[in-house]
Amino acid sequence: MLPKLFFIISTLISSFIFTTHSYNSQCLHHQKTLLLQFKNDLTFDSSFSTKLVRWNESDECCKWPGVECDAAGYVVSLQLDDESISGGIADSSSLFKLMHLQKLNLAYNSFNNTPIPRGIHNLTYLTHLTLSHAEFGGQVPLQLSFLRRLVCLDISYNIYQGSLSLELPNLELFVQNLTGLQELYLDAVFVTSSYERRKWSHIIASYLPNLTTLSLRHCDLSGPLDKSFSQLHSLSILRLDFNPLGTELPDLFANFSSLTTLSLFNCRLKGSIPPTFANLTNLIHVNLSTNLFTGALSSTLFEGFSNLVYLDLRSNLFSGNIPHSLFALPSLLELVLRHNQFNGTLQLDNFRSLANLTRLDLSHNRLSVDVGNVNSTSYGSLQLKVLRLAFCNLSHFPNFIKYSDMVDVDLSNNRIGGEIPSWIWGTQLFWLDLSFNLLTDMQKPYHIPDSLDHLSLESNQLRV
Repeated sequence: MLPKLFFIISTLISSFIFTTHSYNSQCLHHQKTLLLQFKNDLTFDSSFSTKLVRWNESDECCKWPGVECDAAGYVVSLQLDDESISGGIADSSSLFKLMHLQKLNLAYNSFNNTPIPRGIHNLTYLTHLTLSHAEFGGQVPLQLSFLRRLVCLDISYNIYQGSLSLELPNLELFVQNLTGLQELYLDAVFVTSSYERRKWSHIIASYLPNLTTLSLRHCDLSGPLDKSFSQLHSLSILRLDFNPLGTELPDLFANFSSLTTLSLFNCRLKGSIPPTFANLTNLIHVNLSTNLFTGALSSTLFEGFSNLVYLDLRSNLFSGNIPHSLFALPSLLELVLRHNQFNGTLQLDNFRSLANLTRLDLSHNRLSVDVGNVNSTSYGSLQLKVLRLAFCNLSHFPNFIKYSDMVDVDLSNNRIGGEIPSWIWGTQLFWLDLSFNLLTDMQKPYHIPDSLDHLSLESNQLRV
C-alpha cells in the first residue's frame, strides 16, 4: 500500500511541477520570430481582432492571446478563430515552421475561397485542426491526410455546399491514413465520386474505427447504411442532415450504446421507428424531422431516456397517440411534434411534470388538446417560453400562460372565443398569433410590451 501511495503522490507532484512550468514557460526567441512573421504576412481587420492585434515585440509570446506553449517554450496551440483574417496563407508561411504545433484553429475567418495550404503537412504533430467556416475552397489537399496524429479534424461549411471537394484525394484515400481520428466534421464537403457517395458508410467504418463524432451534413450522400457502420461502437454524435439517404431507419443504430446526439433532419428517411431505438437511452439530442416516417409510436418508446433534452419529430407522418413516456422525461427542454398526424384527445396537464420544458409545439396535428383548468399552484414552476398549439381544437386560452413569461405563443386556427385576456401579453412577448379564432374583444386594461414584433388577430370577431 505504501509504495502505491508514494507513487500517487510523486505523480501528483510531477504533474503540478509540469503544469506550473508550462504556465510560466518563456517563449523561445525563434518561436516568437515565427509568430510575428506569421502575423505580418496575414491580412486582418485590427478593429475586429481580439488576439492578433495584441501580439507585440515587447511581451512574452507564450502569454499572447490565442497562443499556448509547452514547458520548453515551444508553441503547441494557436487559437485564431474569428480574427477577421482575410486573403490566403502561402505554403511557405512561417506558420508551418512551428513544428511543435499540436492544435490549430482558424475557424470563422475569410480566406476568400483560397485553397487549404499544402504546407500544413509540415505540422506533423497536429492532433486538432479546425478550419470550419473559414471560406476555404477547391480541392481538399492530399497533404491533410499525411497528418497521422490527428484526433479531431473539422473542415466543415466553407462558403457554401460543394466549395470544398474530395476528388483528388477521394474520400477513401483521404481517410485511410487518419485511423486515429475520433472527431470528423466534413459538413458541406462535396464527395465527387458517385460510387463513394453510395459507399461512404462502409469507407468510414473501414478506416475510422475510433470515431466518437461524425458530422457529414450537406454532403449529398445516399443510403442505405452499410452493415459495417454498426461497428462504430464508440460513436457519440452522428449528424447526417440534408443527405438524400432515402432508406428506412436501420436497426444497426441499436448498437450505438454511447450515442448522445442523433440528427437526421431532411434525409428522406421512411418507414417506422424500429423498436430497438428504445435502447438508445443515452440520447440527449434527437432530430428526426422532415422525413417520411409513418405509423404510431409505442407508448413506452422513450422510457429510460432520462437525459433527453431536445426532441424534434416535426414534418413526418406519425399517427396515433402521443407516447405517454414523453410526459416523464425530467431533462426535456424542447419538444416539437408539429405537422404530423397524431390524433386523440390530449390533456395539456400531462406536461405539468416537465418542469424544465421551455418549448412545446403540437401544432398542425389531428389532436384535440384539453387545456383543463389549472392554477398557479400546479403550473407555477413551469419554465415554458414557447407554446405553439395551432390547429389543436382549443376552446379556451391555456390559463397557465399567466404564470409564465412567454416569448412566443401561437394559438391560431382554434375555437377560442370571448375576450383576449390582459395577461396574455406578458412582459417579453415577441410573437403572438391568435388568428382564425372566435375572439370578440380585448380585456382592459392591457399593455402590449415593447418586445412584440409579430401580432396576428385576423379572422376573428373583434369589434372595432
